[in-house]
Amino acid sequence: MKKFLPTLIVACAVFTASSPLSIHAKSLNQKIETAKTQLQAEATPININTATANDLEALPGIGAKKAQDIVAYRKANGSFKRVEDITNVKGIGDRMLAKLKTSVSVK
Repeated sequence: MKKFLPTLIVACAVFTASSPLSIHAKSLNQKIETAKTQLQAEATPININTATANDLEALPGIGAKKAQDIVAYRKANGSFKRVEDITNVKGIGDRMLAKLKTSVSVK
C-alpha cells in the first residue's frame, strides 16, 4: 500500500491538471480578475473631462461608439461642468446616468 499511494497521488495530480474542471477553474479565474478590474474602476471614478475613449469603455453600459461620442461631444462643447451634463451626449439618458453616476467625475 505504501508503494501504491505515491503512484496514486501522481496519477490524480496529472488527471486533475488536464481535466475539464481545471480548464473551468482557469476560465473562472479570468472572470474573477475581470470583475476585480471593474470594481476597481467603480471605486475610482473616471474623469469624463480627461478620459480617453478606451478609459470610457470601462464604464458600465459604455461601448466603443458611445465612448467616441462622449469624447467628440467634449471636443465640440468643452468640458462637462457637472456629471449630469453627460446626458447632453446623444444616447445617454437618465437611466444611463443612474448607472454611471458613481463611476464618473468631472474633477
